[in-house]
Amino acid sequence: MTASLDLTASRNLAWAPTIDLFYPGAELPLDGATIKMEVRLYPGQPGSPLIIGESLAFQDLPPSVPGGQRCLRVFPGANQDALAAMPTGLNQPEPGEADVYAYDIILTYADGQQDKLALGRFILEPGVTQP
Repeated sequence: MTASLDLTASRNLAWAPTIDLFYPGAELPLDGATIKMEVRLYPGQPGSPLIIGESLAFQDLPPSVPGGQRCLRVFPGANQDALAAMPTGLNQPEPGEADVYAYDIILTYADGQQDKLALGRFILEPGVTQP
């Protein structure tokens, strides 16, 4: 059920998107489950992540139409200070260009089993309007 999504934030604003991940079949066993997100310079980077979201809020929504897919709605976030303090990405952007990092979102069930819900680029724009 891994979705490949690019996420975009700005250094000058807090980041609090809603991410909808659709899946077929029965409701997932989410009682006691947790969802975690990490942002790193690159996939597999050792050490501490640049941003970590422990125990993200989420909702499991029924299909909006008969026979449709369920929706796992995830609510990650990062404050503006954390985004402003992130180092330059490995893409070495020119002034005014976005930095590019990597992220993933992991669901851990109560029994310890895990699913990777999403992964992709975390694009950090410099922003225009100053806070």
